[in-house]
Amino acid sequence: MQIDRNGILILYKPKDWTSFDVIAKARGILSTRKVGHSGTLDPMATGVLPIFIGRATKAVDMQIIKDKEYIATFKLGINTDTGDITGDVIKKRKVESFKEDVLNEIENFKGEITQLPPMYSAVKINGQPLYKLARRGIDAKQVERKPRKAFIKVIEMIDDKNLDENEYKIKVLCSEGTYIRTLVEDIGENLGCGAVLTSLSRTMACGYTLSDAITLEQLQKARNDEKIESLIVNTDTIFMHLERIDLSKELAIRILNGARSRISKPDGDYRAYYNNKFYAIANVTDKKMSVVKLFVEKEKENIDA
Repeated sequence: MQIDRNGILILYKPKDWTSFDVIAKARGILSTRKVGHSGTLDPMATGVLPIFIGRATKAVDMQIIKDKEYIATFKLGINTDTGDITGDVIKKRKVESFKEDVLNEIENFKGEITQLPPMYSAVKINGQPLYKLARRGIDAKQVERKPRKAFIKVIEMIDDKNLDENEYKIKVLCSEGTYIRTLVEDIGENLGCGAVLTSLSRTMACGYTLSDAITLEQLQKARNDEKIESLIVNTDTIFMHLERIDLSKELAIRILNGARSRISKPDGDYRAYYNNKFYAIANVTDKKMSVVKLFVEKEKENIDA
């Protein structure tokens, strides 16, 4: 039985699961098919995976906080066909770089950078995801991949005594669409020895952090205890950067009908509420308010005209 649930669930993706495995499992636990996401993680990666449920799926493409934060470890002297430690080794080189060299090199990656999408990515070439081409054994040299811009806001080394020889850990705050495995490979190439990603954790996405995330086990327990709703975050949390408007009954009815209304507010986008319920993102231009996106179902809102 489908259940009408709406909002955002911040999941923790475990290692060796695909993002789609996690989403499929969540769909089953939530008893709903209408689920969206704001960016997948590779099977080897762990971390924050926000999913959007029900009418909240309308917010997927409206997020302001699109930056992602990662903690990554990488090892110098190795290249694999996948760019991470799960792949087959295709080259080994002598490492003549030390910690100071790595520190200096990562500084060169701050700001805008250009990346070539890795073969094991979801980027589509002629309608085919690159990872499917790679799995069919098609060589990277046979595929024309166009460089993409990315922006690195923060990249810094983290000291960790548990790392292997020639292994380093970094924290990266970057723009949406940044490939961490490619970043690591490029660092390794600039150092003249190559590098491979050995672990990856996404610690922030859509403004939500690891402390907000719940495991699938916790979600299943919440279902068993009939407490799932307590874990779902309200859709309007994506839009907290916008000023709030509390609608009168008349304005709420007009919003539901998609009609424009006169309102004495400065130009811009707003979070619109009626009776403390999040209704819509509305835009005001020249003292006239219109709906950008409605987050309630008109048929289910019993407002007397």
